[in-house]
Amino acid sequence: MKYLRCQHCGHPNPLTSEYLTFCDTCSKKLTPTFGDWKILHPTGSFAEYTSEVGVVIKAEKPSRLKTALRNAMLPANKSKLVLFLSLLLVLIAVTGSLFGKKAVISFLYQKVPSTYLYSPWATATIGRQALEISTPVKLWIHDQPLDEETAKTVEYAKSYSNEEESGIRITVNMYSYLPSVTNTLEQAITASHLGMQMKGAATDINCKPVPVLISGVQGVLEEGNYLYKGALRLAFCNLIMIKGNNRWQILLQYRDDDPIGRQVAQRVLKSVKIK
Repeated sequence: MKYLRCQHCGHPNPLTSEYLTFCDTCSKKLTPTFGDWKILHPTGSFAEYTSEVGVVIKAEKPSRLKTALRNAMLPANKSKLVLFLSLLLVLIAVTGSLFGKKAVISFLYQKVPSTYLYSPWATATIGRQALEISTPVKLWIHDQPLDEETAKTVEYAKSYSNEEESGIRITVNMYSYLPSVTNTLEQAITASHLGMQMKGAATDINCKPVPVLISGVQGVLEEGNYLYKGALRLAFCNLIMIKGNNRWQILLQYRDDDPIGRQVAQRVLKSVKIK
């Protein structure tokens, strides 16, 4: 059997009659019809026309997947298929609940690239209470709205962080409190922990505070880790400095199993200066 393929929709039309004129699928005129061909070949026969313009459509060999599906739907195999699918769904549910969340978060929270140790870093002086810091990624203004109670005590607030999730999250927060407000390191540490917990991401916080002196300004450096979204343990460095009514906080977060992240974090902390 030969076919005349429609030039409009591609449907193969069986060449069973010399009167075939329109496509069986889209109803548009076929080209060339036997009549059109006969004008150019006055002595030609329908058999010659079919041989010249017709095409052979090979029967599509069923794929292995189609064959397997067809066999699975046989009455004798239906019960086996139902049992297999049931066990598969149970396995997916159990595996997903145990490992899925951790796998997804681990994939999204990548380790710090080793190139950060060798590539040029940018040094910036930011904020009204000028702070100098060197980082492998650019810091952008990411001001966050203050809660109603905090807003009543703050005269000036600014927040900077890197935009891309490149394995390490660097956040710089700056505050100037009203003269009547008490501003201590203990309050600052409590507020920073509360801030992480309120975001619903940090639980089981373990850290050790160490007194530091940065550019003659008293401060505390906390280094530890916490459970991120109940799935992945992150390390963090939380540097807080207090001078009068001014407060600075540098928070660095990276995967706890990332030695490159720790080296980058230590280098960032060593670069911090108060102008």
